[in-house]
Amino acid sequence: MIVDEIYTGFGRTGSWFAVEHDRVVPDIICIGKAMASGFPISAAAGRPEIMDAWPLSTGEALHTSTYLGNPMGCAAALATISEIERLQLPSRARQMGLSLSSRLDAMCSGRKIVDVRGRGLFWGIQMRNAQTAEAVVKGALAKGVILLQSGVAGDVVSIVPPLVITDRQLQRALEIVEAVVRTAA
Repeated sequence: MIVDEIYTGFGRTGSWFAVEHDRVVPDIICIGKAMASGFPISAAAGRPEIMDAWPLSTGEALHTSTYLGNPMGCAAALATISEIERLQLPSRARQMGLSLSSRLDAMCSGRKIVDVRGRGLFWGIQMRNAQTAEAVVKGALAKGVILLQSGVAGDVVSIVPPLVITDRQLQRALEIVEAVVRTAA
């Protein structure tokens, strides 16, 4: 089993990796982005018997190539991982996610919203259609809050604040999101 944790890893969901919530142990895990605080790096890590199956490299990595493990990226990754550990960011994301869950559920009840789902600081509000999701994203951006339009049909508004966001900043952002959702929905 190969798991893509490029977007969901490194504490975002309230654990180091999202698969941990379901006690899944993948054969290979793909990681990047958050591993180095946005500095370009990626990696594929796996069980030894899987990774040892690759032939010896003749210079080009056979299993990954996007940004590889360049020295600057590796230094950024080590520093980032150290800070994630020092600040206990997965635990912090888990705690903030509990209040975020309650707030999002309350905000969206009774409105024309299909679903609210997420963990930690990784949430999605599924709107009735892509046009409504787009209106929410654009309305929030006009007020200073960056959201992402996502989902297969483009009908999900993703809320993925930085793991170091303060409670005050998160509450202010949620006030803005709530106002925009109320208008759009």
